[in-house]
This record gives sequence, C-alpha cells and structure tokens, in this order.
Amino acid sequence: MTLSIPRRIGLGLLAAAALSAPAAADDVMDARHIMDQAAITVERVRQGQKTTAAMDDFLRRSKGVLVIPNYYKASFILGGSYGDGVLMKRQGESAFGDPAFYRMTAGSIGLQAGMQSAEVVFMILTDKGLEAVLNDEFKMGANVGISIGSLGAGAEAATTTNVGNDIVAYSVNAGLFAGGSLEGAVIKPRKDWNAAVYGVNNDEPRVIVERNQLQAAQNLKDSLAKNVYPAQGQVN
Repeated sequence: MTLSIPRRIGLGLLAAAALSAPAAADDVMDARHIMDQAAITVERVRQGQKTTAAMDDFLRRSKGVLVIPNYYKASFILGGSYGDGVLMKRQGESAFGDPAFYRMTAGSIGLQAGMQSAEVVFMILTDKGLEAVLNDEFKMGANVGISIGSLGAGAEAATTTNVGNDIVAYSVNAGLFAGGSLEGAVIKPRKDWNAAVYGVNNDEPRVIVERNQLQAAQNLKDSLAKNVYPAQGQVN
C-alpha cells in the first residue's frame, strides 16, 4: 500500500516526536540535577567564608545570581573549560524567580598545565550586569566590571572595595590549574534545557526569570534567600 504524502509527513512527525521524547526527558533530569547542585554550591561557598558576612552582603545588593555548580578546566598548552548553571533574578523582597539555564565555556592558549574543577557563584550587582548576562551571549570582562577570586586559595573572593563592579564572583576550587581565569569565558543560554523544562514557547530567559512558579527550584530559591533582605542603594 502506498501512503499519501500528507500521511507520510504525519508519520514522520510522530516518529521524530517519539525519538525526541527520551532526549527531552534526559534534559529535564539533567536540569533538575543542576538545580539541586546549585543549591548545594550556594551553601558550600557560603560556608567557605563563614568568618565574614561579605557574601550575604553582596547577595542583599544583587539584582540577580548566576550559579555554576561544576566548572571544569583541563589543559596542557591548549585548554578548554565548561560548566552548566542557572541564572535567577531577584523578585520583590528577598525572593528569587525561576532559574534560566546557562552554559559557561572558555578556551585558552598559553603556558598552562593541570586540571581544575570549581563551584562558582556570580552575584550581579547592577542592572547593566544583569542585562549583559540576559543577552544571547555574554563574554566575561566585556564592558562589564567583574571581580573574581578564590576561596579555595584561602582568600576572600571580593571585598567592599569592589562595590563599583557589576559582578562579583566567589568560587571554591579543587585540583590544580596554573594560569588562566574566568576572564574571557562566554555565557550562553541552554536553550535545550530551558525548552525541556518550561516548554518550547516559554523558553526565553528574559521571560523565565520574571516568573516564580517552578516548585522543583524551591530549595535553590530558599538557599539564595537565606539571610537576604531587599536590595537597597545599588548602583545602576
């Protein structure tokens, strides 16, 4: 029996949907894992500088927060780095909205050798910084002031002397990595995860971060809101 063209097209679409369903389910599971890991990262970084309230102070003044639970670097002369994470925008009092999913990547050439993994929390202090990250592609250090440090090295990542910066980053590092930094890293939305979690017509990061409906992200929202009161007196 010969199938008509419309019927063949219909069967083709059904087959494509059947094949894509497992991939979408995997994306949802991966996205939820990142949300859970991000909540743990916030607490680990906070505990890493428990002798000072600086991180909570930056959170109080933040317009948004980007959390990368696992940022991997590996290189020998030529290097590469990547990590998935979530961007959340402050909403009203101490609440944060739903997470939009992002990936951070970087490549490098130079005298570098070693391996490293890092947990990074970026606190976005200004509207300019938040707008830059919400753009389709954002490069660290490009027209946005950023202060980066490492708690793994036994030093506080940022101090109040950096209040003029748009973004402040705290990190906890593991392993060894000689040379390089987060400067020049590129942050882009993970459109596949955003579509899998929120639906293909609701996957725009600018729209996602304005909502507060995803119950699966509540633990992460609570971690960010802990000890945080409304932002006041930020520089835009």
